[in-house]
Parts: sequence; C-alpha cells; structure tokens
Amino acid sequence: MNHSIRDCTSFDDFQNCIRMQREVWQFSDLDITPLRSFVIALNSGGFTIGAFDPQGRLLGFCHALAAFNASLKPYYYSQMTAVTREAQNAGIGLRLKLAQLERAQERGIPLIVWTFDPLQSRNAYFNLVKLGAVVRTYRINYYGNTSTSVLHRGLDTDRVFAEWWVDSEHTARVIRGEARPDRPEAVVEIPAEINEIKVHDPAEAQRWQERVREEFRQHLANGLYCAGFAREPHSPSGRYLFFADHEDRKN
Repeated sequence: MNHSIRDCTSFDDFQNCIRMQREVWQFSDLDITPLRSFVIALNSGGFTIGAFDPQGRLLGFCHALAAFNASLKPYYYSQMTAVTREAQNAGIGLRLKLAQLERAQERGIPLIVWTFDPLQSRNAYFNLVKLGAVVRTYRINYYGNTSTSVLHRGLDTDRVFAEWWVDSEHTARVIRGEARPDRPEAVVEIPAEINEIKVHDPAEAQRWQERVREEFRQHLANGLYCAGFAREPHSPSGRYLFFADHEDRKN
C-alpha cells in the first residue's frame, strides 16, 4: 500500500488520530485520548508520527510521550500505535515504529517503553520478533476494569512492559532478521486467538489469563526475561521465550 510517513502536527491530524482510536479499539469518549493531550505532548518533548495515503488520509499513527524513570533517566513512553483495518498487514505498523526508533536515536533517548496484553499473540510476535523489544515487568490489572472497549470483555487488564533499547545489539539483530543463537530457559504458552475464546468461552479465557499471569511472574521472579515469541502456522497456540539476563540489558 502506497503511503508516506510524517509527523502529525495539525488539529486535523490529531482529530483523525481520535477517530482512529474509536475505530481500532472501539473506545467510548470516556477512554479516548483527547486532542489537547496530543497538543500538550507535541509541545513538551513528545511526538506523534502518522502514515498517510497519497490523498492525505491517515492510515496509522504512533504517539509517544516524554518520560523519566525513577532514577530521572529519560525515555519515551509509546502510548498508542494504531493502523486502520484496511491498511493492516501492509507493513505500516513496522514503518511507524522504526520511525519512532529513529527519532529516539536522533534525540539521544536510549529507551522506548509501552505496554501490551500478554494474551494477544499478534502483538507479542510484532513487539518481540519484529521489533526486538524485551519484557521484564508484568502488572496485574494495570488499567483496572473500567475499559469501554469491546475487546476488553471483562478480563483484568493485565499488561507486560515492552522495553525497546534503542542502541542495543539485540534490537539491531532482530531488526536485521537474525535468529537468536541461544535456546530459551523457559516458555509460556498462550492461545493463538484469545479474542475468539473471550466471545465463546469467557471462563476459559479467564483460566488462560490466570495461568499466563502465574507463569510469567514466576519466570521473571527467577531472574529470567522474555526476549522472543514462537508460533507455527495454523497452530492453536504460541510461546513466549525466556532467557537468562545478560548482555541485552541496558541501564
């Protein structure tokens, strides 16, 4: 799909980002990030990058906030990445994230962080296998149970934190498409299509969440970290891959 990448800076750009939040996540206005938040981010060190078709229509965007960790070291918090349904699977999400990475490199920011639902296999594959993010933190019910998205469907909003170390060799190796040479120390299995399970068997979806929560937290407590995801075509499940913590860590 023909498209260009540029910063979102106008009110029209941001209104289109708001529209896309409703389309992709099916949020009500209660959960929508409003226009003023985009404007504030733009003027306080953050940025929003958009993908546009030749007619100027927004196809996708990623939104980043300037942030500091507990040691007052700067990083970017990537609050949202979205692509319209008709433009998905065209490489737009990857181009947006790589543009985000390039912006962090230009500004000397070492780390980009975001959260994602550990039960979503497509997000896991994209974040860990395509981008080279790693996971060292699991938070139970991070956003509470008040989400208006139909994708929520009553489960706790458990989230893992993706750490994308801008200049790490691991990140570079993954983006180059090179396989990791060492074998994982542990794995955590998740269903390939949790959204279908949520619709047809909510109790089973909850059992999956409880199992993944327990296993993830146990492996992290044992000093492992997640740096890969494996899936086979037409398989009913995928597997998070955990490794011993060594040279991938950045401070």
